Amino acid sequence: MIAAYIGLLLSAVVCVLMFSLAYKASNGYRTSRYQSMMRYGKETQSMQDRQDLYRFGLTQPLRRDRSSWQTAGLSFGTMALIGSSALWFGPAVGQGGLSVIGFGLPILALFYICVSGSLAEIASAMPTAGSLSHASIVLGGVQWGRRTGWFHAAGHLVMLALFIGGCAYLTDSVAAWYFGYSSSVFSFICLAALIAVAQAACLQWGASWLGWLHGAGIWLQLLIGGLVIGAVIWLLWPDSYSAALLYQFDAAGFIEHVRPESYLIGLLLLMKLFLGMDGAAAGAEETLEPRVRVPWAIYLSTAYTYIGGLIMLTVVSLAVASAYGSGALLHTVMGAFGASSIALIAETAIASWGGAGFIILFVAVSLWTSGLQSMTVAARVMYSLARDESIPCSRWIGRVTTGGRITPHGSWAAAALALLLLTGAQLWWSNEMFIGLLAAAIVLMHIAYGIPIGLRLREMFRRRPSQRGGRREEKEGIWQDAPWHLGEWSGPVNAISFCWLGLTAALAVAFLSFDAAIAAMGLGLLLTMYETWVYMRARAGSRSSETRKLN
Repeated sequence: MIAAYIGLLLSAVVCVLMFSLAYKASNGYRTSRYQSMMRYGKETQSMQDRQDLYRFGLTQPLRRDRSSWQTAGLSFGTMALIGSSALWFGPAVGQGGLSVIGFGLPILALFYICVSGSLAEIASAMPTAGSLSHASIVLGGVQWGRRTGWFHAAGHLVMLALFIGGCAYLTDSVAAWYFGYSSSVFSFICLAALIAVAQAACLQWGASWLGWLHGAGIWLQLLIGGLVIGAVIWLLWPDSYSAALLYQFDAAGFIEHVRPESYLIGLLLLMKLFLGMDGAAAGAEETLEPRVRVPWAIYLSTAYTYIGGLIMLTVVSLAVASAYGSGALLHTVMGAFGASSIALIAETAIASWGGAGFIILFVAVSLWTSGLQSMTVAARVMYSLARDESIPCSRWIGRVTTGGRITPHGSWAAAALALLLLTGAQLWWSNEMFIGLLAAAIVLMHIAYGIPIGLRLREMFRRRPSQRGGRREEKEGIWQDAPWHLGEWSGPVNAISFCWLGLTAALAVAFLSFDAAIAAMGLGLLLTMYETWVYMRARAGSRSSETRKLN
């Protein structure tokens, strides 16, 4: 019982931290120099938002018509409570035992709440579609901004490949049973291509109702979560086991010896629940009053994902314990490292199609919707990089329609790159494809998050009262004008976030897949080659202009 009390205390600490940071941010809004214009109408607020972009040398070609709820849908959908749980709940419990939910999930939330606070501050100070890269430009220069943008875009593309792959795997497994064909790599890739094309087509021809769909995605995930909880309670109510099982490392023989490395693997697998919290920032230039609404969307999406995930996974964990009373059977069913829970879901659907059909359909729709929102975020991150001329084909990807919408070129490029990544992962990792993609997503996204947070920490340490003035005063003003900030708590929160991001990225390489480090280094090499090409092209252009002047 002592372990259960400690676990409950840990959950309480997470809740206290969430409320404390939210209260501090609310006080920061009241004490900042920011003045909201919403009281004077949407047009006046839109003029202020346009002026904020002018400060960074950007224009306002996009239409601002997104509500705060629709913007929050980008973060909530990209984190994908239902899709991430469907993919990683089984392997996480199989590796770390049921205590990975009772202890592990609050530990993850404790640190990712700090990360969301740091990212919310950046989004409030940089109300652009590429807030992370623009913050890195302001704090460290153009090269750091380009590096952040590349890792950021690559991380979202890997997560998009993960969603497309999960949806394709589930659909292929169930369709193969229903239509009587044998699943293969070919059928899997064909279905993945069909899913990616459908998502890109939806972004191209559904721009008018896309914001509504992002907002509806939140309700969809909450509905599915409620249905899962209700179905589990109705069918498999855990009357044989108490909630204390979630706080035992040797729970009734379920897993005889939980080793530290296995527990770490379980924690790493559950990290997908919190990856993509920055998604709302990608829609900043299409949102009214993004300095306030976007950071709250980032922060609250993280908090609500933890609360919803804790409730749903607790019920499901106890139901699984009740259904599989034998420890050996539980370990066999849940502990197949290298596979995902999608395989278990597909097998359940095949075994009892009549009762599980609707649940399977809802999970597949949730994965498809999360993939659509992930593609939206990736396309807007690529748009921001293209506008800064930081990626190849910038003119093609960075175009905007006359109606103030981003052209679908970025969406089709994201779909093609995600399919390429998924195909490469299938050929390289085979059965461990999902593990490899998750490890790459953790490393790439944590690097993208860590660069601007680390640069800001460096700026804080360098700050001295006698050194203020000029460029330094201008940098400080950017953060002082941000309505969402943590004041004197900002330094410790950023330090905790930076250390957590670096540590967990290293652990993902060590315990999930070393190939994730190779992928990050490969991306760095591609970036270096691109920067060299840009430099040589600019140098050749300057030489030709000098030659024309001499002639």
